[in-house]
Amino acid sequence: MIYFRKGDYVKKVISLIIAVIAVIATLEITAEYNNVIATSNNYSDKTVQIGGQPFGIKFYSQGVMITKVRKDSASEECGLRTNDIIVMINGNEIEDNRKVKNIIEKSNGKSLKITVNRDYEIMDFTLKPKQVNGKYTAGMWIKDSCAGIGTITYYDTDNNTFACLGHGICDKESSTLLPMHEGDICPAVIEGVEKGRSGSPGGLSGYFKDSEIGSAYCNSKFGLFCNSEFKPQYKEYKIADSKEIKPGKAYIYSTIIGETPEMYQVEIKPTNKLLFDKDKDLIIEVTDKKLLEQTGGIVQGMSGSPIVQNDKIVGAVTHVFVNDPTKGYGIYIQTMLDESEQ
Repeated sequence: MIYFRKGDYVKKVISLIIAVIAVIATLEITAEYNNVIATSNNYSDKTVQIGGQPFGIKFYSQGVMITKVRKDSASEECGLRTNDIIVMINGNEIEDNRKVKNIIEKSNGKSLKITVNRDYEIMDFTLKPKQVNGKYTAGMWIKDSCAGIGTITYYDTDNNTFACLGHGICDKESSTLLPMHEGDICPAVIEGVEKGRSGSPGGLSGYFKDSEIGSAYCNSKFGLFCNSEFKPQYKEYKIADSKEIKPGKAYIYSTIIGETPEMYQVEIKPTNKLLFDKDKDLIIEVTDKKLLEQTGGIVQGMSGSPIVQNDKIVGAVTHVFVNDPTKGYGIYIQTMLDESEQ
């Protein structure tokens, strides 16, 4: 028998009460979460064509993003910050880095009205460039475009669109979603793989083909969505309702070499619904020996690979566990379809 002092007993009772309250709150939150899932659009009769093919994107942002601000610079002094998106200077729209550079260098030190998008709020700042080594400068680093390789998730022939990645295109350093001006989508060919290992997720490498297959119209947290410029002819799959998805055997459809995807076996693991990240609704573990030998698990470039269970598309691969590349997260296919209609 274990005896407690009176003070210890009171502490134990308080701890028990807190634990009970936490459990009740957890059950209520989980019920609310499940209700949100249940009230999404009904896709029971809908089919889409499966993806798995690699694609390349040439991405041009809407405005230019500030990626770094130098200490004691004109940019810092006027209040500009990292991740601000410059959309106009003196009322003129900004499309690329070159235009910003030219305006600042030709300012002769005169004040410039800088209009930025900061967390979706439009704000104005007065920037007075400083002369450094004979040139006028603002003391900031900016980015206007990027390119990369990913995987197509599905083709929706009902509205002639397709979806990719399962997550948005973000600034690498800040993870901020890049506002999109336009994005050209073209086929890609995978030439090599850097195997993933603990602490290093690895990645696919390849090249873009000359032809274009679509143009991106939405860069969202839940995927990249594109208008199709060709008629796909791939296998049709029904959409799985989130309630149908169970822990157990499933498959991902992905391209590790060349242009042709293959099926690889994975295991869907139980998930914590309290994460509240819709791009992390699923946890998968790669069990396919061939894929483990080739890649070590999930690597960069495989984002968007469709997940299939019981002959239905259930979602897409989104992220890899940095410390364990055999595991990763996935997003529900319903979430991507809902987002594509926004």
